[in-house]
Amino acid sequence: MKPKLNKLITLLLLLSTFAFLMEAEERVSTVAQKELSKWASLLPVNPESHDLDSIGQYSKRVSMLHSILSDDPKKVNSADN
Repeated sequence: MKPKLNKLITLLLLLSTFAFLMEAEERVSTVAQKELSKWASLLPVNPESHDLDSIGQYSKRVSMLHSILSDDPKKVNSADN
């Protein structure tokens, strides 16, 4: 009778641990989403146009957000490695 009770207790401990971790993950995700929303609301939607700090004729202003989210593959200079 005792081995069955030990297995039951072990199973209940595992289930409660799993439930605790799932609840913790849900709470952390909720807090992280709220914080990311706050940070995203601080990003400029339409940055003011300023003069470029470049003399190249093909220079253009690109927002940091656009450069991070772009799908273009990044070119890596293998000579610098």
